[in-house]
Amino acid sequence: MRLLFTVMTVTVCGALGVLGCDAPIAHYKTMGCTPIGSAANGCPERYDCPSLTAHDSSKCYFNGKTYDISQSIPDEEVSQFCSALCYCRAANPIAKFRCTHVDCAEFFHRFDYENCLRQYKANRCCSSGTVCGADRDRLATCELEKEIYKEGQRMYFKANNCRTCICTAGFNVNATDTDPNCFETVCGFELFSEKMVYGGGIPVYKSDRCCPWEWRMPQESDGVVKGSGKVGTDPNLQCKYGKLTLDIGDSLDIQQQADAQKMSCTCQVPPLMHCVLN
Repeated sequence: MRLLFTVMTVTVCGALGVLGCDAPIAHYKTMGCTPIGSAANGCPERYDCPSLTAHDSSKCYFNGKTYDISQSIPDEEVSQFCSALCYCRAANPIAKFRCTHVDCAEFFHRFDYENCLRQYKANRCCSSGTVCGADRDRLATCELEKEIYKEGQRMYFKANNCRTCICTAGFNVNATDTDPNCFETVCGFELFSEKMVYGGGIPVYKSDRCCPWEWRMPQESDGVVKGSGKVGTDPNLQCKYGKLTLDIGDSLDIQQQADAQKMSCTCQVPPLMHCVLN
């Protein structure tokens, strides 16, 4: 394993939104926000996000926890992002994490995909080993949503790609909610995109991803397209974006380039708007 002292952007794959809610809310879960109320679409009415509303630029935030300058994140909490030795450091205008990027050994070697399988453990970036030949054939198998996996392989859900399982001997497809080898995706944007996350940006999702693909900052040309809902009177049920205030159901009027991927941005679950790349 080779360690390089650099900072890189990492996005973990997954599905848009979560079961029971038709809006992408992985960013709220990652930031440790608290769901408030319930809307007709199965989503929370809004979220309470202290890291946004009471943000302290002299501190760092990750996965619902606050870190003081020089304080470190345990390696096991960031290893899935191919990172280690992350610590909070002072920066202008917002404190940020400094991490060591981990280059996995398998990144630098050819792999015999016909004869071998890489083995993985939960919440780890690098593989834990390789099994080849007859040993591979003796591995236990798992079935998830009509797909067959070998022991040690990562398994993905089609309906909820924010959850991943590792195939193990004795895997019970009916107990994935309690299986210790099944886990929810934690997004890494607080480690690498703090200026956008806590500087007024909103998450941009792709339809086949769990975590935000990028963050969009306000632009002078942005406007508001009013939705069919009534004008809000509760500021907790509105989205603030730059100089704009949007009620639930309102969308952003974006000046799109003809050759650019189309983006739609709406206020659906405050306090943040979200965008989707179509």
